[in-house]
Amino acid sequence: MTPPFFSVVIPTYERPDDLKKCLLSLSSENQNGAPSYEILVTDDSVTNRCKNMVTTDFPEVSWGRGKRNGPAGNRNAGANRAKGKWVVFLDDDCIASNGYLESYANAIIENKHTSVFEGRIFPDRPKRSWAEGCPENEKGGMLWTSNLCIKKSLFIELQGFDETFEVAFEDVDFAYRIKTSFQKTVFVYDASVCHPWRSLKAGGKNWKRKGYEIESIKLFTAKHGITEITNWKLYFRNLFRMLTTDQIKSIFRYRNRGYAVHLFNIYLTFLSTYFLFKVEWKQKLRRK
Repeated sequence: MTPPFFSVVIPTYERPDDLKKCLLSLSSENQNGAPSYEILVTDDSVTNRCKNMVTTDFPEVSWGRGKRNGPAGNRNAGANRAKGKWVVFLDDDCIASNGYLESYANAIIENKHTSVFEGRIFPDRPKRSWAEGCPENEKGGMLWTSNLCIKKSLFIELQGFDETFEVAFEDVDFAYRIKTSFQKTVFVYDASVCHPWRSLKAGGKNWKRKGYEIESIKLFTAKHGITEITNWKLYFRNLFRMLTTDQIKSIFRYRNRGYAVHLFNIYLTFLSTYFLFKVEWKQKLRRK
C-alpha cells in the first residue's frame, strides 16, 4: 500500500505563541519517519500576529485566511485547500508527540478499509482547578477534532463541519454524523498530542461567550432530535454527579479553586436538562 499523503489542518485564532509550539512539534525532525505531508494554517485572527509568525518562522507552512464565522468554518476553509488524500485536524494549542504522523500512517496501512482515525489527547499535568478544561481522549470513541484523521473523500461526502455551529458542538455534530453513517473508526494511541489545560474563565484565550453550551445543544437537537448524547436522563445524571461527587472533589482536591465556574456549569447543566426534558415530553404528547 502506498504511504498516505497528509494535509495537516490547524485552525487558529489570535494564539501565535501556542501555534508556534504546535508547528515546531510538526517539524521534519520531530516527525522523522512520517510520509510526505503538508501543513495548512487557517487563520480567523483579527490581527496579523499569527500570519506574520508563520510566514517569518515557518515559510514551508501554507497560511490562509479562515471564514471568520467560527471554528467549523475555519476548519472547512483549511480542508478546502488540502491536497492530501488524508486530512489531519489538529488544534493550534496542541503539541504533537514525536512520531505522531508516522503512527497515523502505520494505522492507515494496517486498516486499509477504515476512513476515520482518532488519536490520544492528554493534558500537560494533573488538573488543579474547576476553571481548567482539556478535551482528554485516552481510550477513543470521542472523535474530537483536536486530533482527528479522516479520508478527504469521506469528509466531502459528509459535507464537512456544519457552520451553523458558530461557537461549539461542531465536532460533536461531526462525530455524530460519522457514527450514524456506520463508519468504522480506529483509535491510535501513539498518534498522541498534548493539549495543555486552558482557562474556562471568560476573557483571555477563552473567546467563547457565556451560555454557548445551551445554545449549541438547542441547535444540535433541532437538527438531530433526541439522541444518546442529547437526552435529559444523561444530563440529569451529569447534574447529579456535579452536585455530589464533584462537590467533594471541589473541597478536598481543588480546595474550591475555580468554584464559580463549577457553579455556572451546574446552572447550565440544569438548563440543558430542563430543555431536553421539555423536548422529549412534547414528543411523547405528539405520539398520543
